[in-house]
Amino acid sequence: MRRYLVFATASLGLLMYAIDSTVVAVAFPHLIKELGTNLLWAGWTISIYYIGVTTAMPLAGNLSDSFGRKRVFVVSLILFTASSLVCGLAPNIYTLIVFRFLQGVGGASFLPTASGIATDHFPENRERVIGLLSSIFNMGSIIGPNLGGWIVSRYTWRYVFYINLPIGLGLIASIMLLLKGSKQTLRPSIDAAGASYFSGAILFLMFGLNLIGESLAARSLFIAGALLFVSLFLALLFLRQEKTQDEPILEPVLLKSKPFLAANLVNMIMGAGFFGLFATVPLYAMSVHGLSALASGVILTPRSVGVILASVATSFLLKRWGYRRPLIVGLVTVSCATILLAPNLIAMGVRESGFGVAEVLAFLILFCGIGAGIANPAANNACIELLPGKVATIVGLRGMFRTVGGALGISLITFVLHLSADPRSGFGVIFICFGLALSCIIPLVFLMPTGRRSWG
Repeated sequence: MRRYLVFATASLGLLMYAIDSTVVAVAFPHLIKELGTNLLWAGWTISIYYIGVTTAMPLAGNLSDSFGRKRVFVVSLILFTASSLVCGLAPNIYTLIVFRFLQGVGGASFLPTASGIATDHFPENRERVIGLLSSIFNMGSIIGPNLGGWIVSRYTWRYVFYINLPIGLGLIASIMLLLKGSKQTLRPSIDAAGASYFSGAILFLMFGLNLIGESLAARSLFIAGALLFVSLFLALLFLRQEKTQDEPILEPVLLKSKPFLAANLVNMIMGAGFFGLFATVPLYAMSVHGLSALASGVILTPRSVGVILASVATSFLLKRWGYRRPLIVGLVTVSCATILLAPNLIAMGVRESGFGVAEVLAFLILFCGIGAGIANPAANNACIELLPGKVATIVGLRGMFRTVGGALGISLITFVLHLSADPRSGFGVIFICFGLALSCIIPLVFLMPTGRRSWG
């Protein structure tokens, strides 16, 4: 019984992290108005959260494997809960962005540590429990937008963050009581320089894109070019750093592995499409189709239901199917449904079907969720197959690439919307381009581990 309570507690931490990945998008119009900012800076409240996760997740996975699940989880919960409080009290957009970053750093350990805890307690059913964690994570995609829409429509966006306080405090107490401390078997070596180079490369890339989006003047373009050059330089320093470290963020053997590079390029594009794109769907529903804040949050529910049902079913069939078949089926499904979400195609669907805009949106979003639910468990386990002895570390790396995709996706979306004549035309370009990008990564699936085993 104890192991089930531990699993439930770790899953609740993962759920809280997932909720905060999506809940802010519904509050965009209120953030912009109350804090006196624009869409580009409001978009940073989501993308900076992903950057915080990206910076810390691979380190958290490494520390979890070597320093102990309990210590890492408790410290992360304290940082996440404290940052949530300050986010709710933020007097301006800049303070909110800074503490959203720290909130992401705090939440970064939840996925790799929960995966490590699940594998430690259920080693005989690794594929199934990892798949179930994927489903629990996606429950946050149901609760986040719906909860955010309800809170924003009735109270203030600040309660979106305050609600983490009682949950976080309860989780800290539960983990302290239920999870046994593990003895430190290795002295962890933290690749702080590598993490700094990597996060700096992502930050400067996003600053450059943000500056181009705000102004196309010659001076702005020159500064943006310099920022993009610094981003490339830091990325090269990161790759060089990883080759010299005893405990690198990226194992050298993985850097030379085509399956690893293919798996994580797939994860990065999936992150842009699954996390980045759908974080802006509430804004799309409000600005293009005129839905209310509450309805724009509810509209994401079919996607999350589809993800949960499909990922649970797929998790139980992975041993029979392997990893490649569900990845291909899932990517094709999401790609087609994403393209059909373009405003002009939605209008055509409304005319042909006789249903309302909300119903057509919900139908297509459901299919996006089903496709994501089919693809996610296969992508997660394909990465673990590359280094099964370090589950938390490899899940941290996989999560890092996926959140990089989510952060870049948000930046590109807000960049396109800022430059577009109106939200309708901007979202039209966004949905078609993201849908095509998801279909273009299908050939990479054939470089990933098959996962095919004999049944029985």
